Amino acid sequence: MPKRRRNTIANSTEGLIGGSGSNLSEGIIEDLVNAVNGRLDNIVTVQGLSRTRNRIEDINIVSLGNNRYEVSSTEGGTYIVDMNENSCECGQYVYRNECCRHLIAVREALGEVAEVDTINNVEATRRARDIRDEINRNIRGEEQDDNHFYTDNEVDFDNDFAEINDDSIEYEYENVLNGNKSTFGVELEFVGGDANAIARELYDLGIVSSPRELGYHSRSEPGKWKLERDGSVSDGDAGGEIVSPILKDTPETWEQIKLICDVAKRHGARVDQRCGGHVHINMEKLDTARQRWRRFFKTIEVYEDCIYRAAGGDLGKVRSNARHYATPFSPRADESKYIRFNMDNDEDVRRMAAEVSKGNRYYGINLTNIARDRAPTVEFRHFNGSLNEKQIQANIKMAAGIINAAEKARFRDTEDEIFKKRGNILKNT
Repeated sequence: MPKRRRNTIANSTEGLIGGSGSNLSEGIIEDLVNAVNGRLDNIVTVQGLSRTRNRIEDINIVSLGNNRYEVSSTEGGTYIVDMNENSCECGQYVYRNECCRHLIAVREALGEVAEVDTINNVEATRRARDIRDEINRNIRGEEQDDNHFYTDNEVDFDNDFAEINDDSIEYEYENVLNGNKSTFGVELEFVGGDANAIARELYDLGIVSSPRELGYHSRSEPGKWKLERDGSVSDGDAGGEIVSPILKDTPETWEQIKLICDVAKRHGARVDQRCGGHVHINMEKLDTARQRWRRFFKTIEVYEDCIYRAAGGDLGKVRSNARHYATPFSPRADESKYIRFNMDNDEDVRRMAAEVSKGNRYYGINLTNIARDRAPTVEFRHFNGSLNEKQIQANIKMAAGIINAAEKARFRDTEDEIFKKRGNILKNT
């Protein structure tokens, strides 16, 4: 779920990502802060979903000492949770061996994300806000899941794969990311054509910031695309890279992408083995949450080969220079399991990104924008270049979906059975 933090790199306005403030009341935040700092010395009340009654209920927690807690709800029973054994006396845990809402409630109240017994009020407030955001997000259900698993429907997969072609795929304009609020950006490399003519027409349409091709890494204008030179694809006035501003899942965004592709192709632009189509995704969903980064790294470690296969796009295979400009990240993802790092603040995130990336921006996953405090984005460099709006949209969906899965696909501490199932798939790979 999005973390609504005003003071984190995930909400920086300087990069590709924007953010919003929390709507929590100060009373709620203060209660949770006290719960974290006091480690449940008094009665603490949190909210949890009762699946039996299908509603949110207050859950009261009292410390019994020795990391054991008495947990009761307004209309449910009273159970003992032992955090030393990570266990509960309720039937869901004892007979089904499932993580129950009582365990989840204690973890939320303890503020386990802090991983310390005493933290200052600034950090406590921040973690308390995260806890409440987690609850609110699950209640609102902003993101949708079609509950379809090809792993359970191999015949469906075979049929869909046999029938799929470009004409059968619709280019979407509304709710393309299924409620995912992550901001994103793209870099579209092309060869040939007249770069200045493309820039002029896009400028006249109000899309780009300059009527001519700009130099490499020219200054960006907020809300405007730009067309700039890139040494790997530019040749005189031909070739270049079209770079987006911060984008959101709105009809205007998808209309602009289609229009840019149409204009570029009309002036002779095309893609070949040299071209990449990089996708940046807001890192807000990962932010300072250690386990989300772990899930993200495991996803790349296990499935990067699949990402490369899908990234072939229109060309049908990975571009020839990918091993230089999009080196496999999976060895670094695997290495991350053995790197010890704190995740308590923004500087910790930057240090982690620097250590895992080793300062190399040419991995399939580029974390150097985070490490160097340039922009709080995860860059997916695997994708081939494309001027097919459907392919670009599919690439964005994939990248955003991977980040979303790293946030949501938990095999415990969640009442959402769909995401729990997805979490177990990742856990068992």
